[in-house]
Amino acid sequence: MPKTPRIDNNALLEAGLELMKRNGKSLSKQPSFGRKMLYSLPNGETVRVRTCNDHILIVVADSPALDAKLNIEETDWLLIVMPEIERTPGKVIAYLVPTAVAVEAARSTHETWLATKPNTNGGNTTRNLWFYEDTTGQATTWTGFHRKWSKYRLKGEGEATQAAGLGGSADPGNVKAEVEAARQRISKVAGVPVNAVRITIEFGL
Repeated sequence: MPKTPRIDNNALLEAGLELMKRNGKSLSKQPSFGRKMLYSLPNGETVRVRTCNDHILIVVADSPALDAKLNIEETDWLLIVMPEIERTPGKVIAYLVPTAVAVEAARSTHETWLATKPNTNGGNTTRNLWFYEDTTGQATTWTGFHRKWSKYRLKGEGEATQAAGLGGSADPGNVKAEVEAARQRISKVAGVPVNAVRITIEFGL
């Protein structure tokens, strides 16, 4: 069955903000550069919002080093917003996770993954946390975060609708994350390890 079009990131964002409000945690927008979605709670604590059309949190590091800076750092909380059914308008779920917890999970699971000797050519800068179980039936540290972080899930569901003819907006500056998400989806459907999936992109007229 083919994937439905991506839900617009703004629709997911609005659903996440409304869900936070219903949970008594209204957010105020903070000034930020580019497409960063930075907010603050009434108590002054900061929140970074990450919208995901698929049930994967893709974390990008500055370099392949295990202690490299991650693009989810520098806030108190990480709000992860995703459709209840991947890429499907309708119910939206969200997790409000302490950033320190998310950073530790991203680092430790990536280190464990590297210990399996994947064919990364030494240049892997993504640390992915999957919100579903491993399709091969193997126990892995980087899957099952819908269960591991169940205590951080906000109560209730939000709602995201898709405007007619809108296939969703992708961040043109984040092609790497888009490719990684595609690799994760192919891996899940095919039942093969992610490192077995190779994607080649040719940009042309």
